[in-house]
Amino acid sequence: MYLKHAVGAAVALLLMIGTTASSVRAAGDPNCQTVAGKGVWTLIPSADPLGRVLGPTTGSLKASMSATLKSLTPNPNGSLAATSEEVWVLGPQDVITFDGVATFTPIPDAPIGTVSDALTLTVASGTGQYAGATGTINVTGTGYNVFGPAAGPGSTFFDIRYRGTICTVN
Repeated sequence: MYLKHAVGAAVALLLMIGTTASSVRAAGDPNCQTVAGKGVWTLIPSADPLGRVLGPTTGSLKASMSATLKSLTPNPNGSLAATSEEVWVLGPQDVITFDGVATFTPIPDAPIGTVSDALTLTVASGTGQYAGATGTINVTGTGYNVFGPAAGPGSTFFDIRYRGTICTVN
């Protein structure tokens, strides 16, 4: 039993050291940049079963982005857990695809359908100057008309801020 706990603790320590080392590498790597900005993403009509948002981003990553929800699961605390796939087009050949993990939490005393949005985007792939890219972006913001009588394409939208690190091969 002791050996099992010791091995588990050693694995956890190695993972923590590895994560810290990669964060330090990213911070000092000239191919890595801190990115930050904002966006407004609107639910649009689509055949995607759980919906699709579309909108611009400004700041470090000026892009047109589109995201589809892949899963949506209610949590016991009333929030919703979601996964997504996001495509950010930054130029004619410069595209970053992200895998997203989000939590949407209803905001007390706000109009019905208003949620806080906490989203982590991890680079899945890229093209052009983002071919081989890695990195993570944290997105926070507010979703409006996400559910309730006013929800739907053209009415549901998210006002977000993003910050993270993108590392390129070039």
